[in-house]
Amino acid sequence: MEPSLDTPTSFAEILDRIGDMRRVHFSGRRKCTLELDDQAYGSSWVRMARDALLALQDFAEAVASGEANCDFKQWCADAPEGAHVISPRKVVRDESKSVKANGEWSRARTFPVPRQVHPDGKLFMGAHLRIGGGNTIAPRLHYIDGACTDHGIYDGYTGPHLTNTMT
Repeated sequence: MEPSLDTPTSFAEILDRIGDMRRVHFSGRRKCTLELDDQAYGSSWVRMARDALLALQDFAEAVASGEANCDFKQWCADAPEGAHVISPRKVVRDESKSVKANGEWSRARTFPVPRQVHPDGKLFMGAHLRIGGGNTIAPRLHYIDGACTDHGIYDGYTGPHLTNTMT
């Protein structure tokens, strides 16, 4: 997904294009992501998701080339001129202790990854991005940052906000 291409108008288009990204990979359930296309706020969510993926891609490239030595939230706060970023306020580094301690909620945030990333073929992805808000859907993008490895960043889930102490 390159900024020079037409801006996607749906999550279906985003999923079709993510395969063109070099260091960001989607390992989640397409069905959850595609259901976001049926929601009223879809267009702003699509733009935010696209911007987030482009920022993750630029971050992963910078880490891989040795130009960045920080996490994604810090990257968004201090990225070099011309890099894609999102508001650092949209970046959550990890889930709360209460979410992590609740087995059901923790399992809900464990998503598939290739076995070369983790032998179990899945990882807990507490880091997430706020794609939208203001209603009960409040989409999130949960990811695992493997930017410092050869694996890149895995988007394990893009879909409605998962259950927590507030929902």
